[in-house]
Amino acid sequence: MEALTDGQILSLVEEYMHGSEHPDQVGYRQQTKEREFANKTRFLHDLRRLSALGEFRGKRILDVGCGFGWQAFTMSLFDRRNSIVGLDILASMIDGMSTSIATMRNKGVEFDLTAVCGDVCNPEFENGSFDAIYSIEAIEHVHDLKTMFERCFELLKPGGPIFLMNDSNCLNTKIREETVAMWRDREHSWDFIAQLKKWRPVEHGDAKPFAIMREDIVRAASPELDDASVKIVVEKTAGLTRPEIERLARAYRPGIKFPEIDEFDRCRNPETGEYAEHLLDPFKIASMLRGAGFRTSVRHCFRRFPLSLANGIQFQPLNNLLFELRGAFLVAGWKPT
Repeated sequence: MEALTDGQILSLVEEYMHGSEHPDQVGYRQQTKEREFANKTRFLHDLRRLSALGEFRGKRILDVGCGFGWQAFTMSLFDRRNSIVGLDILASMIDGMSTSIATMRNKGVEFDLTAVCGDVCNPEFENGSFDAIYSIEAIEHVHDLKTMFERCFELLKPGGPIFLMNDSNCLNTKIREETVAMWRDREHSWDFIAQLKKWRPVEHGDAKPFAIMREDIVRAASPELDDASVKIVVEKTAGLTRPEIERLARAYRPGIKFPEIDEFDRCRNPETGEYAEHLLDPFKIASMLRGAGFRTSVRHCFRRFPLSLANGIQFQPLNNLLFELRGAFLVAGWKPT
């Protein structure tokens, strides 16, 4: 098949974005055009960088947390011998993605992309069935990164890479402050919930502030608690899931010891365990990957010279300074051969 130019790829990606009018895809499409796709040069550059690092030519590749499939579709166009599998836990996203795939195939576009709804911590794929895995702006939501990395290690063939690209970086002051402010809104603000419903009315159709969700769980589990006690349990269980909250609500008495929860782990959906933009430390992510068996490196995502020369630096004190300039990071891992 003839190789596509960047202009042709961008035109096809935009068509793909409009290939479904699923209510959630409509809102997410607008957000994407205002953010990632607003700078189309950077959008393509970041994906081509992954493709080059992983030597994505004629490979079977897993996109973890693919959303509506913008990046997965783009990857499938870079080398149309690639077979891309897009995996997301949200059925609403996979519904929109599947429609967009069908729309583009009906237009005669040649590409190999499959949409699968599932949990990366328990995916229904055979071990060793992928040449490469990547995840872009998704791992900040994953409920169990340790298990995810262990499963990804099993899914990869020997020598296969995993690439984790993200900008929810706790080492960047601006990102950290903006994220913490968002957490407060997600915990308590009904106005923020209204905005979420506007962006994705299906996914967030029944959404409530997390603190309200925990209060509902506490009151149902232990209806005899007075309001002051309920308030204490709700505050102290931020970051826990329903079974843990129910246990503590039933056991509550003045002076009870609550679990210590890291400040970055507190903004979490108590029903699903999903995090709301979990702040990440790139070096801790790399350490977790090594714990799963990978060889790793932490990289920056600068596009312009001369900062691009620093992308591969492996000296943490300097890396910390560079992450203040741009928080986006790429943690790369390779399964030993």
